[in-house]
Amino acid sequence: MDTAEQRAGIVADLFEQSKEPLLRYALTLSKTMDRADDLVQEAFLRALRHAGTLERMNRHQRDAWLKRVVRHRFFDEERARKRDQAVVIERVRRAKEPLYTRHAPSLGDIIECVPERYRTVIEMRYRLGLNSREIGLALGIPSGTVRSYLHQGIQWLRNERKASIR
Repeated sequence: MDTAEQRAGIVADLFEQSKEPLLRYALTLSKTMDRADDLVQEAFLRALRHAGTLERMNRHQRDAWLKRVVRHRFFDEERARKRDQAVVIERVRRAKEPLYTRHAPSLGDIIECVPERYRTVIEMRYRLGLNSREIGLALGIPSGTVRSYLHQGIQWLRNERKASIR
């Protein structure tokens, strides 16, 4: 058996032993089954990369290691979500600042200015508060494409704002 097969066997055994308790733990953190599944999947992908280290641990240490991976991943995602929200709040605040003395554009006005190919994902993200995975599922596109559209739409808004200030 080669090293890759050994690692896969170790992780497969670990998966069988720990999947259910780890899924319950992830569910207590995330409150949604989809997100809990993603967290557990990430933990086992990481376990595959660290199978040699896990092989030297006892069962309790492995379980603790997996829970730590789930917990760290969950909080990393939460911090990223909060950063995204802070950026949006700041952009909305700036958007409400009057560029013209007569009319300060509303969020709806701003979204209406965005090219149509970005408009839906921007609206779903910033008005409805959906994440890229949820938007992707709703629109039938990969979450990476959603993130790309969000980035491109925001870049477009930045460029328009710079152009209107000049």
